Amino acid sequence: MSVKQFADDLKSEVVRCKEEGAESINCDSLIGYLGDVVESTKEEPTETELAEYRAKWQLHIEQTRSYSESQLEMFRAVITSGQTAIRSSFLMNGGAAVALLAFIGHLAANDSAHVGAFADALSPFVWGVLVVSVVSGFTYLSQWFYYSDSKLSQLAGLFLNICSIVLGLASYGLFIRGLDKARCAFMLFS
Repeated sequence: MSVKQFADDLKSEVVRCKEEGAESINCDSLIGYLGDVVESTKEEPTETELAEYRAKWQLHIEQTRSYSESQLEMFRAVITSGQTAIRSSFLMNGGAAVALLAFIGHLAANDSAHVGAFADALSPFVWGVLVVSVVSGFTYLSQWFYYSDSKLSQLAGLFLNICSIVLGLASYGLFIRGLDKARCAFMLFS
């Protein structure tokens, strides 16, 4: 308690006694009151203690800020990595489908007997493009659900996120299946 605050409390107590009709204050009562004040209050912190307290709080604030910034950067890295994976899968499956389609078009003009084998190899690439398109939509929806404060919405966001990961891996699997079918078709062709 500061000296000013003590003086304000003492003045308030004297005014209260005067309002209750007391013309004088009993010394024993005053000594008792002052004893209660001394026992009930903690001494004011020193400048060193205040500086230490401020330093601890500043450290805590900086650590919290650093942690929050780190979490935000990690979240951005995860989002960027996911977008890169989606683009990669789309480019792999789409590029393979376009290349195989161009080859089938050229093959159909010259030798239509083997077109069926290459058309069969085209199917997994096309399905891979469709699956990765669904992944892109699920990714958007999962983020939209995560934005909500509702536990049910957050659970739906988690479910869609897991579906996105599984379907993303499936699009890579479809790419591998398409490569295998294309290899088999080329083996028949030669």
